[in-house]
This record gives sequence, C-alpha cells and structure tokens, in this order.
Amino acid sequence: MELANPFLLALGWTMPRKPKKHRTDEVEEVIVTKPLMAVKAKPTTEVVNEKKVITTEPEIEIRRPATLAQALTEPAVAVVKSRKRVKRTTHTRRVA
Repeated sequence: MELANPFLLALGWTMPRKPKKHRTDEVEEVIVTKPLMAVKAKPTTEVVNEKKVITTEPEIEIRRPATLAQALTEPAVAVVKSRKRVKRTTHTRRVA
C-alpha cells in the first residue's frame, strides 16, 4: 500500500475513499417449484470379477564398492534378484 506524499497532506489534500454502499434496493427471492413425476428405481446388482496375476521377473543389480579403498581392491559385482509384480484387473457388470 502506497502512502500519500507528506507535502500534499500539508496542503490539505486527502486520500480518496471508496463510497459507502447503501442497501436501499433489497431483492426478494421467490422460489418456484414444479411438480415432478417420481420414477421408481428397479433393483440392480453389480457383478464384480477381479483377476490377480503375479509374475516374478529377474532383475540385475550392480553393487559397486562404497569407498575409494574398496574400489581399488574389490571389483563391482552383479547380483540377480527376483522381483514380484502384481497386476489386478477388475470388470464391473451391472445386472438388472
């Protein structure tokens, strides 16, 4: 917020102000309702088929030495790990 110049305030100049809002015109709200026809819902059932597939795949990890002394004396080693992957598929079917 920028303050007014002290020179202008000494001359009697004031900052402009926002006009006040008067509530002379009040709006009346009218709610109009229309009759609706009710639709009876039929009972339905949902059939959910869930399939779970688990696969194990080999994963190669290269283990490197942690320090410079180990790097000069020990080589990096490749390690084979088994990795599990789970894949789920769901099918939803609505039966009336």
